[in-house]
Amino acid sequence: MSNHRSSRRDFLAGSAAVLAASGLADPRPATAVEAGPLRIAPDAPVRLGLIGVGGRGNELLRCAYTVKARFTVKAIADPNEANIGKTLEHIGKHGDDKPEVYRGEEDYRKLLAREDIDAVIIAVPPDLHARIYLDAFAAGKHMYAEKPMCVSVAEVNALVEAQTRRPDVLCQIGFQRRSSNFYREAIARLREGMCGEIFECLGAWRLSGGPLGLPDSGTQIWFGRAERSGDWMIEQACHTWDVMCWAAGDMPVAAYGRGRRGLFRHIDPQRDVTDFYLAQLEFPNGMLADFEHNWMCPQFDDEKREFTGIFERFTGPKGGIALGEWPRQARFFPRSGKDKCVDFGDLSKNTTEESVETFFRCLRSGEKPPSGVENGRLATLTGLLVRKAVYEGRRVEMKEILTA
Repeated sequence: MSNHRSSRRDFLAGSAAVLAASGLADPRPATAVEAGPLRIAPDAPVRLGLIGVGGRGNELLRCAYTVKARFTVKAIADPNEANIGKTLEHIGKHGDDKPEVYRGEEDYRKLLAREDIDAVIIAVPPDLHARIYLDAFAAGKHMYAEKPMCVSVAEVNALVEAQTRRPDVLCQIGFQRRSSNFYREAIARLREGMCGEIFECLGAWRLSGGPLGLPDSGTQIWFGRAERSGDWMIEQACHTWDVMCWAAGDMPVAAYGRGRRGLFRHIDPQRDVTDFYLAQLEFPNGMLADFEHNWMCPQFDDEKREFTGIFERFTGPKGGIALGEWPRQARFFPRSGKDKCVDFGDLSKNTTEESVETFFRCLRSGEKPPSGVENGRLATLTGLLVRKAVYEGRRVEMKEILTA
């Protein structure tokens, strides 16, 4: 990792350049900043900043404590007092010193400007991702940046450019399956040809806890606003797109979709996310994928799960590999029933804990994270492709997204 140091002026100029190139708004002034990432000694605690400490932010903090990541929280930034209170209580239970707290909407930039912070964990609504991630790049702060990477093509291009300009900044996008032992082993075997040439993928994200983002959800109402979340094709299904692109080695060339909106307008007239949709994707290697996304499944029996599940299933002439986040699964099924199934990895491990542990390991070693802006780009563009296909009810080619 680089010891290069630069001035506040460099930070502002670099941040303004990448934001201007993307068509995003110019950043507001920061206080003071050192824009070169500092080397983290192997035996020293990582000096951490937290930007966004709602449900996901606190879950990532819990994971960091669980995996004994050796860190100290120097500052947190969040405008919500309830979030702040829960986080301070969480930190206090571990006997750590109380961090500095920034409460203003733009005060995260004061956190990024601090000289005593090595890395940040960022967990905010998706429409804020690109701007904060670009500011973190410009400030020279390593980051665990929650998925989706961003919500537009302009933001994708700006973040790819920012990482290219700042290869010394470690950016791990929060696709936890890329750090999962069983996902990594199963995808490696799939790409080695265990199933033969993959011609089919079936994916689903079917749960019963919705709809999310209704008016009684407080600060999480952004889940029900497409402008803020990117809609479910980007905010949530990005996990599945990431796995599909990982398996295929590329993003799809086209997609077709249909869906339904307005099922809950009687409760929330401003709700504009897609309540349910189906999509078909075409990949350049010939793989065809079917995907279902539904938050309103019946849940009569927690064990049988007739309607629910989060999974990806890949089929080739030699057999298939079934992967599942819920319920957990990573198994090869041979085409012939005479052959034995093969299980992959340790399914008992928490994939988010594995992801956070990987982040801290990479901070100390300098190795490239397993999930970064490259696969973040593919997942985001795939989400934009599927969203356009569902919204317009037609087959959409990826070139339409890239040239829009």
